[in-house]
Amino acid sequence: MMKHFKAIYLTCFSILCASSANAVEICGQLAQGELIKGQAEGAEQVFIDDKQVEITSDGEFLIAFDRDAEKAKTLQIARSENIDAYPLEIAPTTWDVQKINGVPPRKVEPTEKDLHKINIEREDLHRALSYHTTTPLWQKGFVMPVKGRISGNFGGQRIMNKKPRSPHRGIDIAAPENTPVYASSDGTVTLSGGDYFYIGNVVVLDHGQNLSTIYAHLKNTTVKKGDKVKQGDIIGYVGKTGRATGPHLHWGASINNVRFQPLSLLKLGDKTFCSNL
Repeated sequence: MMKHFKAIYLTCFSILCASSANAVEICGQLAQGELIKGQAEGAEQVFIDDKQVEITSDGEFLIAFDRDAEKAKTLQIARSENIDAYPLEIAPTTWDVQKINGVPPRKVEPTEKDLHKINIEREDLHRALSYHTTTPLWQKGFVMPVKGRISGNFGGQRIMNKKPRSPHRGIDIAAPENTPVYASSDGTVTLSGGDYFYIGNVVVLDHGQNLSTIYAHLKNTTVKKGDKVKQGDIIGYVGKTGRATGPHLHWGASINNVRFQPLSLLKLGDKTFCSNL
């Protein structure tokens, strides 16, 4: 089916890109690390740079831009025998740099034995984030999973013990140990437990259509894989397991294997940044 639409796109691009009779609403910030929600009535398929995006029965869809997303993107909406193309300009984001000292040396430069555990951790997390269900539970919206001070921002690079690390792919929320952590929205547990090398004890929730949230460094979890949870259910308690220098929750988000700023989930129903293409 996708090849069929792409063939039409190649032959009709010059006509359809110039003018579209079907408006598409985009809500959110077109910027690196952000998530946007789109609405395209009558849409049968949606693509971003030729990669297909899940769409609800009422024409809603989500697209995330990773930390280093390129400036130019193309949104394609397929309806019947037509494809409308919309150019998107992704704004750059300035990321912060955090210096953290006092991290146990083993957590900065893992041993060979640790590397084996890290590979298992990555495989388990990738499998959980690749879990696919079609019910768009994300339409309910999202809330903060714990109250506390944001001590680490998405996208920032951390220099641990004077050694540069990979960019941060979530936010850190500082809170006392044993503080309850709540499901930010309805979902299905696709990973629960640990204790993993980096993320410690973790819970991953699937919210449908390739959207997941991640809750890491937990002291312990209260759910198991396969459980159905509701927004506000306790899924674990704040801890400092894994690579953590103090008690906090690492909250992350991923859609279609693209990590993005989880705080943008809180603005899915906000019409402040909405416009028609």
